[in-house]
Amino acid sequence: MTTPSDIGLGCYVYGIVAADLVVPPDLRGVGDQLVCLAPSGDVAAVMSLVDSNVALAGRADLLAHGQVLDKIAELGPVIPVRFGSVLENREAVAGDLLEPGRERFRAMLRDLAGHAQFVVRARYDEEQVLTEVVAENPEIAQLRKLTREQPEDSSYGERVRLGELVAKALETKSAADGRAMLLEIERHVTALNVRETAGINGLLDVAVLVEDSRRAEFEQAVEGLAERFAGRARLKLIGPTAPYDFVDTEE
Repeated sequence: MTTPSDIGLGCYVYGIVAADLVVPPDLRGVGDQLVCLAPSGDVAAVMSLVDSNVALAGRADLLAHGQVLDKIAELGPVIPVRFGSVLENREAVAGDLLEPGRERFRAMLRDLAGHAQFVVRARYDEEQVLTEVVAENPEIAQLRKLTREQPEDSSYGERVRLGELVAKALETKSAADGRAMLLEIERHVTALNVRETAGINGLLDVAVLVEDSRRAEFEQAVEGLAERFAGRARLKLIGPTAPYDFVDTEE
């Protein structure tokens, strides 16, 4: 009997779910292959066939991986598996992945049941926040005026000092505003993971795990923050998605 591994095909694994979850029959993943379940007892791997001789590194592959997981997350709890995870065949999926981790997977799926991940990102309006910084700091205002009036070469030291003061003021302001946002958000979520923000405008980037029964309440809270910070910062709500930030995919 010919098996997938005999013809150079392996099993690409997206995540782990309860074995009774029903996968949409037309769901396609990496390589436009149909997605199915490989069950072992009461847990199962979400998988599709893949050419095990072809490296998976393209943006299309990564997007397909995430789209499958997010679709599955709409149907029930899922433990995301690291992108690019390929096993030789269904026997390996069961024997090397599912059976050794069965009890841990059961516990994780129980904890994730009835929850979804969202991401809240906030970015300052650069012009507005810099205006605030200048208005709130007399030394910054004075140096800004001085460096505008003097040639660049003759005001090098003042420009360096101005940059340092602005960076420090922005850091302080961002910490205070980010903390205020977090205090409101954490009242409506089960868990959160604060990510590092980047750039002068970066204010907040936080992943949250939200109970389904509190989703409307959580979304209203984010809308309230958007209104509260209107004109100063823009908030973006992403989700629901698979719980990428709340499982250890490296394991």
